[in-house]
Amino acid sequence: MQLGKAFARPLPAQQQALEPVKMPAYLAIKDEDGNGTPDWQDELVRAGIFSTSSPPDASETATSSDPLSDIGAALAQSLISGYLSLAQYDAYTPERGEQLANTIAENLRAPVTFVPHAVDELSLDPDTSRSRISRYRTDVQLALQPLLTDEEYELTLFAAYIETNDPAWLDRLSKASKNYRAAEENLLAVRVPQDAAPEHLRLANALGAFAETLERMTRFAKDPFASIALLRTYNERERDLDLAFDALVKYYARTIGDN
Repeated sequence: MQLGKAFARPLPAQQQALEPVKMPAYLAIKDEDGNGTPDWQDELVRAGIFSTSSPPDASETATSSDPLSDIGAALAQSLISGYLSLAQYDAYTPERGEQLANTIAENLRAPVTFVPHAVDELSLDPDTSRSRISRYRTDVQLALQPLLTDEEYELTLFAAYIETNDPAWLDRLSKASKNYRAAEENLLAVRVPQDAAPEHLRLANALGAFAETLERMTRFAKDPFASIALLRTYNERERDLDLAFDALVKYYARTIGDN
């Protein structure tokens, strides 16, 4: 909730670009212990935050090949680099620091890993008669039956985990993701009237992308940076899913006259 408020805060007024009248005096990078690493990096490491894409011993901490696993380090690097750039030009102010942080937050997104299905994965039927489309609609309804077992809104489950830290809520979120996966697989097995291919493929892909988002939310629930990025992705995937269902309903209305 706190992060949501931060994202909703309007950005400060755009500052005019500064043009130094003399060569900038760069700040000395302190290294008190002489280990070859700047003091600011040493402090981050002691706090468990790494400023590079991988910690010193990635084999001990890497738990996933998902690029989202490095999002905290990437975010820290962006903040550090931005701060040092401002500081080197003696241009840092609290307002500019806040603007930098807000800009980075606004652009925080989970890397896309879902690979969309192609039309050649569908079994197409040249029969596009009204009776055939009516049978197709029934087949789609049966394919989507796994979604009827979802009892609670997925964000409610995730929010309950955040509030309670009870892994049972993640188990329920994982179950929901499997239902979306099952619906995706069922749709790909349906024989599709040829003129319904675009709408059918759009829905299958929307279901797959949404299922993957839920899977990642379950996997990275303990990572605050990854969770923020995934909540943004969730909103986008949910909207894609709604639009895909809407497109299929419009196809039915166009071909068999149902509203």
